[in-house]
Amino acid sequence: MSTTLTTTPINPGDNALDQLTALGIPAAHAVRWASMGPAVSATLWTYSGHALLEAHRTTSAHRTIVDVCLLEGGDAETDTTESTPSWQTLIRAVLDNSPGAPLVKAVTRDEGSLFEEALRSRGFIAAGAVGSPLSIEDDTHHGHASVRGWVRWNVRPQVIPAYVRQKTDFTCGPASALMALAHTSGCAPAEVSHGLRDEMELWRESTYSLGVGPYGLAAALARRGQSVEVVVSHEGPIVGLTRAHAASPAARRAIHRQHVDEARGLGIRDWIGAWDLPDLRAAVQQGNSVIVLVDLEDLNGEQTPHWVYVWGIVGEYALIHDPWNDEQFGETWVETWAEVITLEQLWESAQWEEEESARAFIVVRR
Repeated sequence: MSTTLTTTPINPGDNALDQLTALGIPAAHAVRWASMGPAVSATLWTYSGHALLEAHRTTSAHRTIVDVCLLEGGDAETDTTESTPSWQTLIRAVLDNSPGAPLVKAVTRDEGSLFEEALRSRGFIAAGAVGSPLSIEDDTHHGHASVRGWVRWNVRPQVIPAYVRQKTDFTCGPASALMALAHTSGCAPAEVSHGLRDEMELWRESTYSLGVGPYGLAAALARRGQSVEVVVSHEGPIVGLTRAHAASPAARRAIHRQHVDEARGLGIRDWIGAWDLPDLRAAVQQGNSVIVLVDLEDLNGEQTPHWVYVWGIVGEYALIHDPWNDEQFGETWVETWAEVITLEQLWESAQWEEEESARAFIVVRR
């Protein structure tokens, strides 16, 4: 059994399973770990018969310990109190190799385990109730329902608002709006629990295609007592223009115009034209939050328009809740809850192109 700390990059793709198996990862863990998505950076750390996998989205500035296990053929056949120093060594290795990360997160599934105790000893705090972090899918393979989240701040700790995982493939906007509603009303994460109905009500009010538009979503928030402002790069619909939907392009444009009229009738201010990164930064630093339209390809490799909730800024980093996590790739809500991304990367991702490149933001006053 090697007492040398080793680190091995794990490349997503068809060869990941063979690579993990060759490194001594037990079959059940190797299969789960090898299912990671294409836009993931992963590193395997091993020490004294113990293994730790750190994996995060390539555009993320945080680090996430996603799982641990004992190596096959090692002397540590069971997880006893003698394992604690080994877990602590591996955790410390991740922390030492994340000097610029504002925070490091961790995933556990066994409450009260020795690994959880090791996390506590290294300054991690259990997230506890975070809101409504699960989808409506019954996924027993990855065990998302048993996931516990942990966080260790490397900067001044921030109060993390409630997180909502979207319940369908097309309700990222409504899920982001629900997070804004909970945040502005001061609801503690433990007080936020909802199902599909809440998202669908917001979706029906704000859609003109399969997804939702900024004016319709802003109007839905205003009807619920929120003070909001819409910022778009140009007039007209931004999403759902060229993809096939039940509604024709003419119908989608007509519904968009109706949403614009409704929003302005509710007293919502809108700005059509250039909005730059300093404007986004200022809006959040003034205590507001912003629902931002992004191209999800930059975040997880899937080219599709997507809404995320930006709730804070630390230095040159944005703190966001992304309502979508790739469950089919084993990604848990811990990765997309309190996600850290550089402001420059966020701005680069905050655009969507169909007929032309476009940007859209909903500023939610707090």
